[in-house]
Amino acid sequence: MRATLICWLLLASLLANVGARSPVLPKLDVDIITSLDSEDAKVDPKLVRTLLDNNFESGTLNPWYDESPGYVNWRVENLASPSEANSTAPKPATGSQYVRATRNADLASGLAILRSPTFTASPGDRVSFDFWIRSKRPEGNNLELVWVVDRTEQQLVSLSQFSTLSNYEWRTQSAVIPVDVPTEGVLVFYGYCGSNYEDAVAIDNILVESSTYTTQAPGSDCIVLSASFGTFTSPNYPSSYPENANVCWLITGAYSITLQFNNFETETGKDTLKIYLGPTISSELFADLSGSYIPNEITKYTESMLLVFTSDSANSYAGFSITYQIVRPSTTSPPTTSSTKATPSYAPIICETTTEFQTTTGFPTTTEFQTSTEHSSCGGLISGYSGIINSPNYPYEYENNLDCRYLIQVPCGYRVRLYFNSFNTESGYDFINVHDGPSTSNYLILRASGTTRPSTVYSSSNEILLRFTTDGSGTRSGWQATFEYYY
Repeated sequence: MRATLICWLLLASLLANVGARSPVLPKLDVDIITSLDSEDAKVDPKLVRTLLDNNFESGTLNPWYDESPGYVNWRVENLASPSEANSTAPKPATGSQYVRATRNADLASGLAILRSPTFTASPGDRVSFDFWIRSKRPEGNNLELVWVVDRTEQQLVSLSQFSTLSNYEWRTQSAVIPVDVPTEGVLVFYGYCGSNYEDAVAIDNILVESSTYTTQAPGSDCIVLSASFGTFTSPNYPSSYPENANVCWLITGAYSITLQFNNFETETGKDTLKIYLGPTISSELFADLSGSYIPNEITKYTESMLLVFTSDSANSYAGFSITYQIVRPSTTSPPTTSSTKATPSYAPIICETTTEFQTTTGFPTTTEFQTSTEHSSCGGLISGYSGIINSPNYPYEYENNLDCRYLIQVPCGYRVRLYFNSFNTESGYDFINVHDGPSTSNYLILRASGTTRPSTVYSSSNEILLRFTTDGSGTRSGWQATFEYYY
């Protein structure tokens, strides 16, 4: 992908009659950053958080700087007035503004470059940000983050794997700045955006901060994860994490939190990841993980979760990569309770009573609740305490031109949990959509395509609609999903 980016940049530079990007980057010309004078160009490490952090709600890039060479530029965009009406961004986790790789009226493709001023990074410093990247074709666009020291780049993040037609979600990404001693350098985002109207690249909530935390105020200096979905990793992952690491992450604003472990390898009994069901280390300790096994997926009904990783002074390993998903509470007030025991602010359960549903010929419907039933036809009304749903013809290839709609209903007073045991569809063309309610007009809580098994989804009522659509060519083995009731 980097080769593609550089090739495009060279072409765009010739067309726009600007200087081509050299293999190394010059230092930022701070004279054009209006919010900083020349003495502030090198940021004091103590001021890194206040000067480099930007959620773009101010409407400006400062102190970051757009150094794009051609037809695509980084511009602050408001959710209410998108620059491209045919490709609007999803709602950010907080606020309404973000920075987007904005194209001209002809939707010309190109490379957008966003740079920080020079600052001093200390060992353990970390950069995190939210991003949205979408493309008509899988991995058609890319967003990279690099660390530049003395005109030499080191890649921290490359996110082309999230560039799909089905991506309608902001995600959170973080990376440790790779320095062993205080070092001056520059952070640079490279965003490549194609020429299809579906193509988009956007960034929000940039934070540059220390990874340390203290037992006196646990969680106060942690990396805060508040987007609905994201991935975080141990320092330097997939390379070995440093010795004497001390890093924490705080997941907030939840009704429930799901952790899916993509990889896990630490020194057994020495380098540990502790998971607390709450915002501090005085909260309940749920898990103390170490070793080379990959833990099972974890779902806990908690408003926040603190994860603390520490390593000793010897024997480092690759570490871990974890994907998290937040189900947010309803804004409706929770029901009252006569119990004196403190209860979480969970959303009240809404009961739906749908009894009529358009089904595919030959598919049985039922309004009697059952357990452990299995369904393999194309769509229908499925009522039960739990069950398994297969794509048509699973595990063999499904057909083209399908539009299967499964209305899943559990007893009133409960919610629906849905997870996928296997998943294999034609990426970018054959999709699963899951709606939080009985129709496609209800909120879309999952849209998935390809071979990556989707995260577990949770409903706010006792019904969800699962819709499976395929195009006119290309089939795969399909999917199998399990649903079950929960309170």
